[in-house]
Amino acid sequence: MRHYGLPLIFLFLSFVQLSFAQNEKVNGNGSDSDACANLPVDQFIVVGDIILKGNNRTRDRILMREIEFKSGDTLSYFDFCRLKTKSRQNLLNSSLFNFVDFDTIQNPQLVEIKDVEISVIERWYIWPLPIFELAERNFNTWWQTKDFRKANYGVFLTYNNFRGRNEVLKVLLRAGYNQNYFLLYEIPSINRKQNFGMGFLLGHSQSREIPYITESNKQIFYRHQDGYARSQWYGSVQLNFRRGIHNNHNLTIGYEAYRFADTILTLNPDFLKNENASLSLFQFNYKFRHDYRDSKPYPLNGHYFDAEINKRGFNILKDEPNYFTLKTTFDLYRPIRKRLHWAMSLSTKVSAGEPEPYFLQRGLGYNNEFVRSYELFVADGSAYGLLKSNIKYTLIEPRSGQLPYIKFDKFGKIHYAAYLNLIFDAGYVHNTLAGPTNNYQNRMLYGTGLGLDLVTYYDLVWRFEYSVNQFGNAGFFIHFVAPI
Repeated sequence: MRHYGLPLIFLFLSFVQLSFAQNEKVNGNGSDSDACANLPVDQFIVVGDIILKGNNRTRDRILMREIEFKSGDTLSYFDFCRLKTKSRQNLLNSSLFNFVDFDTIQNPQLVEIKDVEISVIERWYIWPLPIFELAERNFNTWWQTKDFRKANYGVFLTYNNFRGRNEVLKVLLRAGYNQNYFLLYEIPSINRKQNFGMGFLLGHSQSREIPYITESNKQIFYRHQDGYARSQWYGSVQLNFRRGIHNNHNLTIGYEAYRFADTILTLNPDFLKNENASLSLFQFNYKFRHDYRDSKPYPLNGHYFDAEINKRGFNILKDEPNYFTLKTTFDLYRPIRKRLHWAMSLSTKVSAGEPEPYFLQRGLGYNNEFVRSYELFVADGSAYGLLKSNIKYTLIEPRSGQLPYIKFDKFGKIHYAAYLNLIFDAGYVHNTLAGPTNNYQNRMLYGTGLGLDLVTYYDLVWRFEYSVNQFGNAGFFIHFVAPI
């Protein structure tokens, strides 16, 4: 499920930006690194003072953690340019700043010493947002029915960079179709080396209507007339270890308690695989991320890898099940020539232990894991493989501009870009218990098409895609995250 209020607001602003902003080209997505290629490797500078400007809220040590050189380092002109480019990307990828600029200042005492001035424009960190959220897997499935009963509303408070230490505080009060209430607090660093952090989550959710079975490759829903079809309590403790800049280890230990309407077990005995309409379990999750992307919101160069182990159930609680899954993702981004880029993503999932019940089983069609052109369908299964690929042509190179009448730099100074995409995806879902009407499992799925991506500040991406699959089914689809 996605929050649509904020993207739609900024979608309107993006057209204003493109129309009225006084703009200029900016270096982004790795273009700075090209300027380093011709710099000498046998001439050296000494890094003098590192001067930080513009971080009115953010503590200095948070910025210094992302800078890949320090005062006193002796570097060749080439290495200094390369590390400066990487440091700028690190600061932008922290999601704390809209703009980051590096400048060198000649030290008045020694000619070989260069002071480094880093100027940032901080983001707006406090977002008390009203919620309008469609209770569907994506916008396109909701558009088929346009049923505004399937809408959630409420307030979502996000306080990023809490206390200036890059901490995150989130409070969700969501009513409507699917109700959810939670408190989340994340502390990215609790030690002097800034490599160990913690997080806490506590919440409660309930839904009047939930999917209970898949038929003809679409979810079928059950709606409880007098109460809630599903009720859940959940909580977790999270530990993070960030080694260097690019590697992150995340360990989560949690507890989940579910209660379902009795009718659902009658409609689908495999929904829970339990005699009672309730389930409690402990959960263990470990995720490793290796991230060398030039830009997290919309990469054009670099690579990314993650591996996630999820274990649900340890035979501690009564009737606690035993579920195990392993997921991996590898993304690769490469420039082909000026204005032309290529991207590829390969995702896999395998399961072991007891077969997962229907309500936990996730194949393709959920979150951002689907073959494009199959947005309206799901393919449930215990294992899958997914290949996504894009060839991108830059219609509008990254630019920055100043919106008229808005003098507040956190909103008035903007950046944007636009890309045309050629799409090809393929996927396969394995399911030994596939129903007779679900013919998208245990076979290869293909999709291709064209897309337009609009990218702007605050990590916002809008995708407009027209795609067609191997069965000749075509459609126009809208998404709010990068394709790969």
